[in-house]
Amino acid sequence: MKKKIVCLLAMLLAVAMVAMGCASNSSEDSYDSYETEGSYDAGGFDASLGSYYSDATDIDEDAVASQELEASSKSVSGSKPNISNDENSGAMSSEGSTEKVSESDSEETEYATDRKIVYTSYINIETKKFDDDVEALKKLVHSYGGYYENSSVNGTAEYGGRNASYTTRVPADKYQKFMESLGDIGSVTNSNEYVDDITSSYVDVQTRLKTLNTKLDRLIELEKNAETVEDLLKIEDRINDVTYDIENYKAQLRLYDDKIDYCTVTIDLNEVVTYSEVKKDTAWNRFAEAFKSSLTGFVTVIQTLIIALIYMLPYAAVAAVILIIILIITRKRGAIRKKKLEKKNIEQNTDESN
Repeated sequence: MKKKIVCLLAMLLAVAMVAMGCASNSSEDSYDSYETEGSYDAGGFDASLGSYYSDATDIDEDAVASQELEASSKSVSGSKPNISNDENSGAMSSEGSTEKVSESDSEETEYATDRKIVYTSYINIETKKFDDDVEALKKLVHSYGGYYENSSVNGTAEYGGRNASYTTRVPADKYQKFMESLGDIGSVTNSNEYVDDITSSYVDVQTRLKTLNTKLDRLIELEKNAETVEDLLKIEDRINDVTYDIENYKAQLRLYDDKIDYCTVTIDLNEVVTYSEVKKDTAWNRFAEAFKSSLTGFVTVIQTLIIALIYMLPYAAVAAVILIIILIITRKRGAIRKKKLEKKNIEQNTDESN
């Protein structure tokens, strides 16, 4: 009887040791599977372009998420091997966990369904009342809820010909009315508008964010079930990398939202004496415009010569003074020579007569 009891205890001890070994191998396999199959290349964030790029170009994010799910399931089941001795109850437990995962994956993120449009405009305005129109433009921008991103003014009121350049940001819902109101300031000579549809890029960033959030949830679940300090540290490093990537994508979305919500309008304001006339493109108008341009060029050349002469007046005055002095000295020397020559001739004539 004692021998049977000893044999039974030995068999139970052997079964317990085998179960513990299987649990340890399952935990190691789960983390190794995560490291090899579910690895993620962090990529990088280009601040100059305001966009995120990935070094791993052809990563299947859904496959990565599913691999991490499998690793997480293995880790959970391996850490608790003696939950149930009944195979049927174990199968039901596995099915229940799968249903929970399916329910969590079925929660869809609210993606952008409307078009994401970025408007950028450049407009040129001529003005006869520079100071008044600069003030009117400032009031107009503020009345539409916009603001100046940067501004610059060149020239002085004394000489005229001043010009100002403003980069304004205006709410998208008031953009069209703002552009129409600009026609009330001076005379619009040129206007360009550029439309950029970034819907696909916007949705792509949202999709990547959803994938990264799913990855983060899996990593947190693995962290809770980590059995060694080494595994815990590795998982924490991965969590930090994924969190960094999530923050970069959120920053990208904020940048997109700023461009979408506020349109960019660059306004150049030029001071003129007369507004530029808009004429039809006919042969007569071309001839008239050519003659006018030629006459304007001739007048400009004459004005340039006169201005050059004015600049040269001081030098010409100094040169004239020097020339006068030289002439006076030359004449005096000529007169002295002439007197000496006449005196010499008189002396010769006197000698000959004697």
